[in-house]
Amino acid sequence: MINLLLRLFLFCVKGGDRMAIAVVYATLIVAGRRTFDQVPEVIRPAVKDALEALGLGTDGQPLKTI
Repeated sequence: MINLLLRLFLFCVKGGDRMAIAVVYATLIVAGRRTFDQVPEVIRPAVKDALEALGLGTDGQPLKTI
C-alpha cells in the first residue's frame, strides 16, 4: 500500500493541480469509494492516466496481462 501511495504522490507532483485532483479521484476509485463514472468528465482522462500509471484499470483493479 505504501508503494501505491508513493507512486500516486510522485505522479501528482509531476502534473500540477489538475493532476492532484485526478490522483485524489484515482485514490477514491482504488479504495472503492467512487467509480470512474462518478469522476467529472473534464478530468476523466487524467484519472485514467493516473490509474494506468499504477497498472490499474478504470475499475481500480489490476490490468489483466496476456
